Amino acid sequence: MIRKLTLSTILVSLFSLLLSTVVYATPTITGRNAILVDYKTGEVLHEYNAHKAAYPASTTKILTAVLALEKLHLDEVVTVDYDIHVPGVSMHLIKGESFTVKELIQAILIRSANDAAELLAVHISGSVDEFSKLMNSRARELGARNSNFTNPHGMPDSNHTTTAFDLAMITRHAMSFALFREIVSTVNLKFEPTEQTPNMRNYRNTNRFLWGKGDRNLMNYYGQYVDIKYDLIDGVKTGFTNSAGQCLVTSAVKDEHRLISVVLGATGTNVYTDSRSLIDYGYINYKLVQIAGSELYVTDVAILNSESAAIPLVTEKSLHKVLSKNVNTYEIDKKITVFEDVTAPINRGDILGRIAYSHNDKFLGAINLVAGESAIVKLTFWDKNGRNINYLLAFFSIFVIWKIFVEYIRNKRRRRKMLFSKKSKITNKN
Repeated sequence: MIRKLTLSTILVSLFSLLLSTVVYATPTITGRNAILVDYKTGEVLHEYNAHKAAYPASTTKILTAVLALEKLHLDEVVTVDYDIHVPGVSMHLIKGESFTVKELIQAILIRSANDAAELLAVHISGSVDEFSKLMNSRARELGARNSNFTNPHGMPDSNHTTTAFDLAMITRHAMSFALFREIVSTVNLKFEPTEQTPNMRNYRNTNRFLWGKGDRNLMNYYGQYVDIKYDLIDGVKTGFTNSAGQCLVTSAVKDEHRLISVVLGATGTNVYTDSRSLIDYGYINYKLVQIAGSELYVTDVAILNSESAAIPLVTEKSLHKVLSKNVNTYEIDKKITVFEDVTAPINRGDILGRIAYSHNDKFLGAINLVAGESAIVKLTFWDKNGRNINYLLAFFSIFVIWKIFVEYIRNKRRRRKMLFSKKSKITNKN
């Protein structure tokens, strides 16, 4: 009986392992659009309709928050000076209330407050239309090439579209702000009563990845019901409208390796299942590797006309790459190219070569090689002694001029004496 149980346990374990391998070979995505990218490098690890236009719903507020962080001071006070009426989720702002920029950013990212998003937009640009122009301009700068934002909150508009890829690029930038990371990982938010709103405002983050535990927060994850809460995840933003479906941008960190996933157009808790599938797929199959560090010594380069026969070449910057877990970093090939006939003068940091990395003939990346130190032109005999010779020439010139001047004075005196002697003789004769 014990042997049968042991054998049965082994078979179940092997089957589970095999199933897990099959599952993570290609994540199962139920949403209409999805992508998984590496935060540091921006590499796409998995995608599904990632460049197809979609409605972003409240994930729009990621870009709104970015612009607020870039354009405003966090302690700047914003007063509601008009009646705000935006459908959907809000913090029910009333004319006359005042909040800091930081509080409004918290409200749009944690509460997903549409009215707070509009208030920030109007405060920054003067109107929603002008703010939309700013959104589109900044989105393109961040690498979002196929987006068209028409409002700061994501309420339905047939022209308000983006892509999973574009949202991932915007979120990469957003997560570079320490305050943004702090806010999107915060579970609860409280606002003290105001004169217009006497009750405390208490909000819980709309992202159940941060807190969803218990019977009401379960999801079917590859045949097993598990809590939605997932400790690897530290943000980012949910979204929902009838036209957009369930949307979720997710950030996860494991062993200092951050991944970002985007799922658009899902239904129910499938948005969490899809997102976790992508995140787990990334960590199971890939690793982030620093191929080269910044200012890493690589080789030396000869300098033809320098006092230094050679100077060291170092990497201009670090290079990171996401590699498959089965890649051995010792198998990475390097190809070093150094400029020929390098001559001084050379300043530290000048580009003098290039180093390229590959694995099994697949190009991984390249970095410039720069001078690790400066090199001056080698001095010739004349260069080395020219200064002293110039000093001697100057001294000799002064000496000659002085001698000429002395001789001139002497000659002048002699003439005077001769003239005086002649006058004396004439006087004596008379």
